[in-house]
Amino acid sequence: MRINQHTKISELINYNAQSIDAIAGIAKPLRKIRIPVLRKVLAPRVSIAEAAKISGCEVADFRDVLIPLGFIWLSDTEGETASPLETMEKPNWMDGAEVTVLFDVRPLLYMGKDPLKDIFQLYRSLPQGGILCISNSFVPIPLIRRMEELGVQTYTHEWAAGEFRSYFFKRDLGLSAELAKGAHISFVPEALMQQKLASISASQLISLDVSMLPMPQPMETILEALRNLKADAVIYVRHRKVPLHLLEELDHLSYRIFIHERNPGDVQLLIYPV
Repeated sequence: MRINQHTKISELINYNAQSIDAIAGIAKPLRKIRIPVLRKVLAPRVSIAEAAKISGCEVADFRDVLIPLGFIWLSDTEGETASPLETMEKPNWMDGAEVTVLFDVRPLLYMGKDPLKDIFQLYRSLPQGGILCISNSFVPIPLIRRMEELGVQTYTHEWAAGEFRSYFFKRDLGLSAELAKGAHISFVPEALMQQKLASISASQLISLDVSMLPMPQPMETILEALRNLKADAVIYVRHRKVPLHLLEELDHLSYRIFIHERNPGDVQLLIYPV
């Protein structure tokens, strides 16, 4: 197979499954590719070049582990296409626009925390015509594509050396409703969670406590329960954290999800089929 830096990770895996372990061994952030559910979510959206930026390594590192598996690496010019950032034109809505919220996610990433939940909450809270700007040390391709799939208009450019800024435009009030419709996710207070629990009969409720399970068993346990879920049943989950990767996997499916963070390490979820 002939590849270059713009080849999608999913294409590599489909051609030779040994590329999973080869890529996972390049850098620690890439180890998640071994998890089937996460691989299904991320691999079709991310190219070699994008994966290199996200993981803080070089495209050459991918080339060095893939060539021994039988892949043919094209030269910089042979079969090359421009990167999405190089071809991105500044949209009209950026002309004279003022950023409503600027969120620098680099400190969170440095501490090993995932800012995805905060980003979605900030976007939902924007007024009509507002712009959320995310500052990062790399182009957050999976986030950009997820937002674009939900109809959000985006723009990214290199703001300074080593700093990229991605802009997300909330064009009208209808878009907010559409985003909520796509995500089906609500963070609710204790009283509302208890009210919803009290309204569900014991015969309908399926309780799962995954708080003590090692990764990736919590996600696998919940997904298995969802596969066997009856139309009138509801899953109640006790978790040690907000399962961001699970929410990303369920985002485009027909589920309504309520989340309450009781305390650090104690999170409740209610998952309804809709």
